[in-house]
Amino acid sequence: MNKIRLLLFPLAVLYTLITSLRNILFDLKVFKSHEFETPLIGIGNLSSGGTGKTPMVEYIFKFFSNEFKLALLSRGFKRSTSGYIKANPFSDSNEIGDEPFQIFSKFNHIDVAVDENRVRGVKNLLKDSANLQSIVLDDCFQHRSVSLQLNILLTTYRSPFYTDFVLPCGDLRELKSGYKRADLVVITKCPNDLSKKLMEETRLELSLKSNQKLFFTSIKYNNYLHGESEIKISDINNLKVLLVTGVAHDNEIVNYLKSKKIQFDKISFSDHYNYSAKDIQKIELEYSDRIIITTEKDYQKIKLINRKNKWYYLQIEITFLDNEDSFKTIIRDTIIK
Repeated sequence: MNKIRLLLFPLAVLYTLITSLRNILFDLKVFKSHEFETPLIGIGNLSSGGTGKTPMVEYIFKFFSNEFKLALLSRGFKRSTSGYIKANPFSDSNEIGDEPFQIFSKFNHIDVAVDENRVRGVKNLLKDSANLQSIVLDDCFQHRSVSLQLNILLTTYRSPFYTDFVLPCGDLRELKSGYKRADLVVITKCPNDLSKKLMEETRLELSLKSNQKLFFTSIKYNNYLHGESEIKISDINNLKVLLVTGVAHDNEIVNYLKSKKIQFDKISFSDHYNYSAKDIQKIELEYSDRIIITTEKDYQKIKLINRKNKWYYLQIEITFLDNEDSFKTIIRDTIIK
């Protein structure tokens, strides 16, 4: 914990008291958790972002959306709208948020909706979408007003929640003990060669309950750039490259480009950054001779703005380092309950 965050310790104590009281009231059923007959699968975290929720959502839709009728409900963080909105062919990232828009663009056979009120959002989705077999809720670990059939908690290998502190001294949205509500705990962004010994050390550190399952995943990029066209990453080795990101943590894409011996400059914006035409013009004016690479989430917003340079993005997906079949079985059993 750095010195500035240490000075904020009194605020962290107050924040902890408020969030803990709220959780106690839910545990005592003073605050109501709404139950639905349709199975709800929640994906969330204890930290304030950057754990890989969107790749996990996409993983579930990739393997199950052709077998079952599924939908996504998200808050639609930093969208310019409010209330319940169901995505349609005319929706964009400003209306529904960058992550829901990315998923809707890739999986246009599923229903995607946003609502900051999760109970209202679930009710409207069930009313608008006939015969839904399950709804995936993104970033909902702290939204206890909705009762989940399966609660999936994500935490990164490099910064696991059990080494962190509550906001604003750290990045946790609530006390570490909140992990006990999870059915599955997924350690994300692991090294591809993570050993069984280190997995076991992590398992012991977590001290999971007997009913909780633990999984390990890593990040995978394919060797192609997408966007204006599709090109091999190896084809840009000798070109001038600029990396532009607006995500919570860009370590993975930075390390991937370095591993491919790509030389690049980098511009970083805040997480969920809403790019303006002026931003793009300024970047292209200063780096007119560059190929520009960004994340898939950023590209969904940038592609709506007029550009002169060639902009590309790297697709990201997760791979399981162990027990993938067990994870899939749990998801399938939850949907068909």
